[in-house]
Amino acid sequence: MTQPSDFASGPLTGVRVLDLSRVIAGPYLGRLLADLGADVIKVEPPEGDLSRLIAPKHDRGMSALYTFANVGKRCVGIDLRKPGATELVLDLVGISDAVIENFRPGVLDSLGLDWKTIREANPRTTLVSLNGFGTVSSWRDRRAYAPIVHAVTGILADQGAYADQPVTQINAAHADTITSLHGAIALLSALRVAEATGRGQQIEVPMFDAVLTSYSEVGSALLDPPNDLVMNPIYDAGPNGVIATAGPAQHLWRLLTEADPELADPAPRGAPLAEKARLRHRAIAQWMAAQPGPEALLDLLAAAGVACAPVVSLPEALSGPLARERDLLHQVDDRRGGSRAVVRPAARFSDAENRVRGPAPQLGEHNDEVLGDLLGYDPARIEALSAAGVLSRREVGKP
Repeated sequence: MTQPSDFASGPLTGVRVLDLSRVIAGPYLGRLLADLGADVIKVEPPEGDLSRLIAPKHDRGMSALYTFANVGKRCVGIDLRKPGATELVLDLVGISDAVIENFRPGVLDSLGLDWKTIREANPRTTLVSLNGFGTVSSWRDRRAYAPIVHAVTGILADQGAYADQPVTQINAAHADTITSLHGAIALLSALRVAEATGRGQQIEVPMFDAVLTSYSEVGSALLDPPNDLVMNPIYDAGPNGVIATAGPAQHLWRLLTEADPELADPAPRGAPLAEKARLRHRAIAQWMAAQPGPEALLDLLAAAGVACAPVVSLPEALSGPLARERDLLHQVDDRRGGSRAVVRPAARFSDAENRVRGPAPQLGEHNDEVLGDLLGYDPARIEALSAAGVLSRREVGKP
């Protein structure tokens, strides 16, 4: 039994999670739980998680993407297609509070790991199924990666229209990570129910649903007529950089002209709204460029009540003063003889640790440890599973 004092090391101390998922959405959900102190056991196929290879050639094997989603876990290499693999996984289910999977609907069933079988192996466990479009869907069997979900949810078109630019893809796995967050909330809720009732349950979180329930512009898209406010303008301030602001352009104009009466309205009386907005935008950009320096400009904007920030690159944000103040980066063993940085978890507890627990695992690194210590398998049984191809192990740089 976990004692109250144990939670200082992590709010999920004593919780064990079996992670059958791959690439990003499921693995990142598992990483969030590992940061919180859960013992997350990743089951990985002999060929390795695809995220190990989604990388520049020099980074493959223990890629930045794989590390991002898998730090702090233990890994058992299991070929789910081999005879005996299902029984091994069910033994692991029997000692786990939760199971994460992100196969397409029906794939887990075909492996003999359907919800009925999982529940029989452990009535207390909760199964979290992340997929693209839901079991009850004409798209249930389609491959779902973040770029596909970004397209079909409408957010690419919406962002293109907002920026008045051609549609382009988002350079981030937004659909995956937002689904991971919804999955984490749902799983933590189900664990509370299981603790009270002794019964787990199955949870499905489709990426399509998760993106749209989290997209803040859904309400505006459903308006009739649609919202035509010019929101959150960005200004090229010349030598003072590029400045992002928050709020309607009209509100920003009012704040700045009240703060500096010399900022004259360049729009002629009776000008069409679009022309007035364009001329005022240009006037504000010129006013910003004329200020004596970037810091002076930001101070003037703040004094006027404008929410603003300089537009910086991602590397600048990660290594800049704000990141250093927040102690944002945590170094982990890169498993190649060096180290690499990962961003620490965002939530900070007053009386418990939420932190990166260790490096991302090599494939099958913890076969003996997990099967021997947790399941009580003797060395001969583990060796037999390895000889049969059920278990696999591989280190980066080695065949």
